[in-house]
Amino acid sequence: MKRRVDILRSLEVEAYRMAYYLLEAEEPACEAAKRALLGLHGEAELARATPEERRALLKRFVMREAISGFGQATARAN
Repeated sequence: MKRRVDILRSLEVEAYRMAYYLLEAEEPACEAAKRALLGLHGEAELARATPEERRALLKRFVMREAISGFGQATARAN
């Protein structure tokens, strides 16, 4: 079985790509990807999941963090 850290490393670039696609800005995308990967680290099913299931989990976490971060950035701007 792959170590959790190795799994997360294999998802780093994809997490950033997803976040950048949603946010269209480098710094918020990096932060959203980082928070998503940290959240994904705690998922019990991560180690047992297939690559497709991992990508779906990642997508869910990235979307949540991108939306959360977008709302915080908007609040700071106003």
